[in-house]
Amino acid sequence: MISESVLPRSAHRLIDLHRHLEGSLRVATILELAHRDGHHLATADDPEDLLVAKGPLGGLVPYLDKVDVAASAFSRAEDWHRAAQEAVKDAADDGLDYLELRFSPWFIQQETPLRAEEIIDAIADGVSQASDETGLRTGLIGILLRDLGPENGVAQVKTLLSRRETFCAVDLAGNENGFPASGFTEAFALARDAGLHVTVHAGEGAGAQSVWDAVRHLGAERIGHGVRSVEDPALLEHLAKHRITLEVALTSNLHTSTATSYREHPIHRLLAAGVPVSLATDDPRASAITLSGEYLKAREEAGLSEQQLQTIREDADRACFA
Repeated sequence: MISESVLPRSAHRLIDLHRHLEGSLRVATILELAHRDGHHLATADDPEDLLVAKGPLGGLVPYLDKVDVAASAFSRAEDWHRAAQEAVKDAADDGLDYLELRFSPWFIQQETPLRAEEIIDAIADGVSQASDETGLRTGLIGILLRDLGPENGVAQVKTLLSRRETFCAVDLAGNENGFPASGFTEAFALARDAGLHVTVHAGEGAGAQSVWDAVRHLGAERIGHGVRSVEDPALLEHLAKHRITLEVALTSNLHTSTATSYREHPIHRLLAAGVPVSLATDDPRASAITLSGEYLKAREEAGLSEQQLQTIREDADRACFA
């Protein structure tokens, strides 16, 4: 789903291609709904500590715990409508020109009494209203959960396709090591045949082979994270040659311990190899960041030059699925 207004391209467009709705839920809204329904977060000693990373967590799973813990507090369809509106408005307040917001109807369905279809409809309507109000063009990406197993991949895609006009792309997320991309070939073929773009989480929780699998088996046009591509020079050459953009989230990678520091982040090697890179927030609430703040960190803490940042902006602009 893309709002109808068209914005002119410029050298300074602020674009986020990798942002999870579940990781964008406002802390204040989470706690309000938790108190409304008697959710366990309402009585936590330090709920913000459960919701926000304050430093490296030693791995992906502890970080995902901070992302995932809030979803069950949004137990009604109107809660997800509100969540979608707030996510778009927060992005607009940060000055974004274009946003791609992704979510998993099946993760939310597992955490709430809601059906996947009503979740999709509520979020789509909330995004549409907020996009109209703010003028922020917003595309929606539907996430398939690896952890439900390849045998459920086709059913997940068919649910997305029942709301085909809602989505610009499909994604695969979850346990990279336990559920390789090769098992989801049929599901992603259906998505591509229906005209959906493809981005895949890979090269974050697993190594370079995960990225190869996403490209070869699923036809990935972009890779979510992908920073472990630096482990394979042949892969870097392939990504650069075929202009497959990596959606890189600097602070999130530090929180998951995928990178040891901003200064030592693999983005330096990716850029040196000519791999297209976009800067993204991943989970702005869980990491307590904004996209404009990530660009500031990229310059001041990672040490990227103005020319490198401009190249990143241009690559993000070219990689939009709108």
